[in-house]
Amino acid sequence: MWNYAHAHKGLRVLVAYEGRRPVGQIEFLPIEYAPYPVTGQDLFFIDCLTVAAGARRRGIGSALLEACEGEVQQHATGVAVVTHPASPFMPTEFFEHRGFATVAERDNARLMCKAWAVAEPPEFLPQRYTSQLHPGKVTVDFFWCGQCPWLVRTRERLQRVARQMGEAVVVHEVNTDDRATVEQLGLADGFFINGRSAFAFPPTEAQIREALEAALKTN
Repeated sequence: MWNYAHAHKGLRVLVAYEGRRPVGQIEFLPIEYAPYPVTGQDLFFIDCLTVAAGARRRGIGSALLEACEGEVQQHATGVAVVTHPASPFMPTEFFEHRGFATVAERDNARLMCKAWAVAEPPEFLPQRYTSQLHPGKVTVDFFWCGQCPWLVRTRERLQRVARQMGEAVVVHEVNTDDRATVEQLGLADGFFINGRSAFAFPPTEAQIREALEAALKTN
């Protein structure tokens, strides 16, 4: 769940319940405050839409998205989101089926928008980060935001694996909690191995270890 320090910047959260049990949530805010490398005007941005594994395929995600759109229609010309094809997290296909169109692509991500009035499409900010590689070693560049529990868990997994692999792996961590850092680098999250994007969605510890061991063999 996102850090509610952003609440004063227009962050809104809607939670779906089954009885007293929360089973899903959607979080959105004006795009100029988005914790993602995107820019746009008169748009809201969906940070996160999640549904508990045991509650999926019951229309909960669709209901949350519809509620989000209903809340922002009086305040914006549309809503944008960053999605990932064939991913369990923010899947592109889910948003395509609900009227969103892809307006830009980068690495394993798609920037999508659904507008109900004439609007300039959102854009990705230019990426300005270049990996500083270490000859003979595996270089990992990890961008993480403390607001996202998935990124925090991935950071912990990476740290454990890197400690086990010792000096063969060099890890550069960049915290992107500050929107100014996102704008400066053109990145909010990412896992890069030797300068290349490694994962489309948060990896398991085993996947991190496998990827780093494979990179060591090709050095």
